[in-house]
Amino acid sequence: MSRILGVLGGMGPAATTAFLARVQALTPAAGDEDHIRVIADINPQVPNRHTQPEAAGRTLGEMARALKTAGAQVLAMPCNTAHAHADAIRAAGLPFIDMIAETAKAAGATGARRVG
Repeated sequence: MSRILGVLGGMGPAATTAFLARVQALTPAAGDEDHIRVIADINPQVPNRHTQPEAAGRTLGEMARALKTAGAQVLAMPCNTAHAHADAIRAAGLPFIDMIAETAKAAGATGARRVG
């Protein structure tokens, strides 16, 4: 049985819906019941990650804790900029799929020394 994915979304809303569409499209499933369960918090009111970083970190941490309470077992977030607050998200105590770290790892595995 797969884990329940919690998605911290809404930054921006189009990125979140594109991410969810990719999760669905790339899941090897023969029928509806073969897809993973996803709990999403699509919150476009997260404070600006550039101008209000402390408030953004607090809000993202709250979202992560709420997703955990709702049953999420692993977290993901499709917003690049908000990954600067990964520590606040990890503080919820769930594994966090860090797309920045995963992309760097995948690029490094190819022998790339710079990514543009």
